[in-house]
Amino acid sequence: MSEIQNNVEHFLKVQGKSKRDLAKALKIRENSINRTLKNPGIKLSKIDIIADFFGVSRIEIISKQNLIKEPDDEFQRLNPYDTTNQLTISNLSDTVNRNSKIIENLVQIIAEKIPDKKD
Repeated sequence: MSEIQNNVEHFLKVQGKSKRDLAKALKIRENSINRTLKNPGIKLSKIDIIADFFGVSRIEIISKQNLIKEPDDEFQRLNPYDTTNQLTISNLSDTVNRNSKIIENLVQIIAEKIPDKKD
């Protein structure tokens, strides 16, 4: 299965839409959907129609599935009232702050390694 086909299947499931509706948006027959999605030469215009159909970006249609998160899973992980999850808004904020400090330190170290330009 192609990445495009994987992602389309994912969005159909998550958004509760049908292949029939997607076929209408693409102006093709429903039984042509799989062949269209598997086609390595799929036109960019069709990818744009698919992205618009799902309300996502073009990159979310063509990128690897593992980059896409289920909205429900993401909400569950970030729900501050869910005591079963370790990740909460407050410790997420702490993580972001720690990472920001690490990035600042790395930028400073890199800046020190780059020789000054002499005019």
